[in-house]
Amino acid sequence: MPGFVVSIITGFVFVAGALAIVLGCYFLARKVLAPGADGDRTHDAAATIAVRIAALHGLILALVYAQELDDYKGIRNNLMEEAVAISDVYNDIGRYGGPSVALIQTGLAKYVLAVVGEEWRRLGHRQGLSPKAWVEWNDVYERLLDLTAETERQRYLGNRMRDRATAIARFRQIREETAAGSFSGLFWAPALTGLALLAVPFYVFRPTRTHVFLLSTFAAYSGVVLFFIFAFSNPFEQPGKLEPIPFENLLRGDLGKSLPAGDNPFSSP
Repeated sequence: MPGFVVSIITGFVFVAGALAIVLGCYFLARKVLAPGADGDRTHDAAATIAVRIAALHGLILALVYAQELDDYKGIRNNLMEEAVAISDVYNDIGRYGGPSVALIQTGLAKYVLAVVGEEWRRLGHRQGLSPKAWVEWNDVYERLLDLTAETERQRYLGNRMRDRATAIARFRQIREETAAGSFSGLFWAPALTGLALLAVPFYVFRPTRTHVFLLSTFAAYSGVVLFFIFAFSNPFEQPGKLEPIPFENLLRGDLGKSLPAGDNPFSSP
């Protein structure tokens, strides 16, 4: 099923769930609690409590949303930086020259292919990084360590390529840590509890069309915010899946030419 359709369906599920929680708690409170007599200031107390719960609930959602969005953007930036580092090593070994050029360039191409073809799926299922990609990276790194510079030019390029290779490993570790992280009751429990409790003080208002519409508007927007928090929580799986486009572009370019045409699904026909 296309990712866009999955996102739409998941979004509707979150909105429907939020509507069910808010309206369900509202009508349950109407049934269980007495609306209060005139002059006992029940409406004032309900309004005060609702405002305080709303402030805490909004603060929780805002903090978590900002953190997840920042992590999502960080992974996207790391992905682009890793693609640049791979491209740098691929081009620099060509400038370096020698018998290791073809082996290192082919190893880099196999590494990128393993990330796109296998690792992205594993990360989406929270299964960690691809062992095959690690093997390909390690093979490239070992060959870079074995380079023997004969000129200042080669010495500079060798050090630079080794630094870029270690940066690739660092980006991989960050990617794994992000994929392994998951929400627990530490977020969802207070988020959903706040959503339910926020609806309770409104029991003092009769369920007119206007009141129900206003409560539904609040619930729908809360559902949308919760959906985006959920989507950003795992950048490697739907509904907020971050596609490895920078890696795919490498396979469409010169790096992909180091692979046999039949092994590269991104090669031009």
